[in-house]
Parts: sequence; C-alpha cells; structure tokens
Amino acid sequence: MTTISLRRIKDKDLVGLPSKTVETVSFELSGEERVLYDQMEADCKDVIGCFITADILHSHYVCVLFSVIQLRQLCNDSALCSMDLRSLLPSDNIGDASKHPELLRKMIDGLQDGEDIVCSVCLDPPTDATITICEHIFCKKCICHHLQHKETEQTCPNCRRPLSLPGLFSAPPESSNPENPKKLSRTTPSKVSALIKLLKESRVVNSISKSVVFSLFDKMLALMEEPLKDAGFDTLRLDASTDEIRQAEIIKEFGSSGADTVLLASLKTSGTGINLTAASKVYLLEPWWNSAVEEQAINRVHQYGQLENVRIVRLIAQNSIEERILEMQERKKAANEAFGRKRPYEQHEASIDDLCRLFFW
Repeated sequence: MTTISLRRIKDKDLVGLPSKTVETVSFELSGEERVLYDQMEADCKDVIGCFITADILHSHYVCVLFSVIQLRQLCNDSALCSMDLRSLLPSDNIGDASKHPELLRKMIDGLQDGEDIVCSVCLDPPTDATITICEHIFCKKCICHHLQHKETEQTCPNCRRPLSLPGLFSAPPESSNPENPKKLSRTTPSKVSALIKLLKESRVVNSISKSVVFSLFDKMLALMEEPLKDAGFDTLRLDASTDEIRQAEIIKEFGSSGADTVLLASLKTSGTGINLTAASKVYLLEPWWNSAVEEQAINRVHQYGQLENVRIVRLIAQNSIEERILEMQERKKAANEAFGRKRPYEQHEASIDDLCRLFFW
C-alpha cells in the first residue's frame, strides 16, 4: 500500500484537525453515597475472598466482573444497583432457620446473651450467625470453611456429631427498614450534579458549543434526562434500543439544535461509525479498562470536519474504583510502550487478575 498511498494520521499536523485536550475532573461522593459505596466494596471483597479461600476464583470470572460493575454503577447512581452481592456466592445449601421455629428460638436466645456466645472456630462473637442441627452457633464463614476443608468425617466442632452443609441454618434476612441506608432517596447523584455544573460553566464560556455525554450504562442515560431537563438542558439519547433510521434522525436533529441540547450516548453502541462533529465537548461518565473504546468514542467528535477545539472531560469519583481503573489504564499503556507494542484493540476485557487488583491493590 505504501507504493500507491500517502497516509495521514491525526497525530501529525498535516491533517489540520483542531486541538484536543483531555482532563480529569474529580468529585466527592455525598455522605450517603460514601456509606453505601464503602458497604458495597466491603461486600465485594468478602465475596471475592470466599472465592479465593475456596480456590474457585478463576471459575467465577463473571461474578468478579459483576462486583466491579456494581461498584462502578454505584459511583454513578445508586438506582443502577439492584442485586445483593452475596447472591453471587455459590449455593451452600444452608437452610432458613425461620422454617425451624425451635432452632430459630435457640439462635435468638443465644444471640441475646451477648458475649456469652462465641464461635468455637474463631473464638469471636459470631458474625452472620448460623446454627447447626445440633443447636450450636457459629460464624457462617467459619463453619462452612470447617466443613468444606475437613478431609476426614465432617463433624460439629463442638459436639463431634456428624454434620454437613444441609444441617446448617441461617437467620432470616432482615425486613426492609426505611431508616436503613442501603437505598438512597431519589436525589440528584453527585456525579450528575458535577456534570451539570460543568455543562453550565461550558455554556457560559462558549454559548454555541454543544456537548456529548458518553456512558457505558444505557439505564444511566435514561436516569440523567430528568435532572438535565430540570437544569435547563434539552436531551437527545442514543442507546442500544435506537435503530439505524432513528439514529440518523437523532444525529441530524442534534446537528441543527441549539447549544442547550445535550446528546446522551452509549459508549459502546455509539462509539463507532457515526459523526458527532456538531459537538466540541465530550464528557466520559466512566473510565474503561480498554482505553481504545474511549478513543473510539472521542473520535466521533474529534474527526475530519471538526472546526472547533475539542475538550474531553473524565468524571472520576474520588477514593473509588474509578481511580484504580485509570491507574490500570496507565500501567497498560506504559507496558505497551516499554515493549514497543501498540496493540490498543488486543484486549477488550480485563483479566481476572486485573479485576482482583481493583479490590486488593
């Protein structure tokens, strides 16, 4: 091809594209969001720790990936998170003590005694209390580990009676309590508030420039529409549900609309094959471990036909998994450069080791 073609790439001044700047804007989670995030992160570590202890980590890639996604969604909006992480643990065949009133009463009476009850495996007050068919109380993690890793006959650590996992019973889940902070009231999330602030500042600086907001999560795009409209912005949305005909109509409408119109676009479904040069501001709501996916989305705006300088803004929650994903991106880039390799499209998903480093860094 070199004998019959002359290549021009955007890194060279010969192409004549306007400049592109990338910046990272950090924001703090609200008090309620921080409590919920820390609780979720602790649950994630417990789940992954159980996989590591049972030596089944590599066969549970999807579960670990789901834990990462839950934390990333929580940095956006708590409304995106809907599943109890502990349901990811493999089935342990532990029954519900509420179906055995005598065991439930024994457990309640024992736990009400406070420090008199200790798990004989770890010698601490039981956490996530589990009672055996022989009416002895242990930590759920301790008794399960004891039974699963006992090479000889499985027995109760206290009375030595034969015991198996089906002979364990846990307390019923707590009923929902409106004072329980596991779910936040429907207020504008911190990340959306930070985005709205940036959009308003951009409108003051340049009243004619348009903006595109990319997110990995289609539901997040839908959740943002109402707060953006309340802040005085019109919205258009491109997501996985948008067919090609409607997509062309939305892009055309965005090109002829005013500066107050914000295009909400899915990072994956809108990241290739479309022209968004009507905009000059790009906001990335989440980082992705494969920076090439982000580059593809950014290049929908910074491409031939763009007349204005392009500003790209990453929104990153402080002290969160998002910061560690950015660090992982930089490590991968540095490794490729050190070995003289440029293969941004080689790995589209993170390895199980990469995911675990996001929790145990």
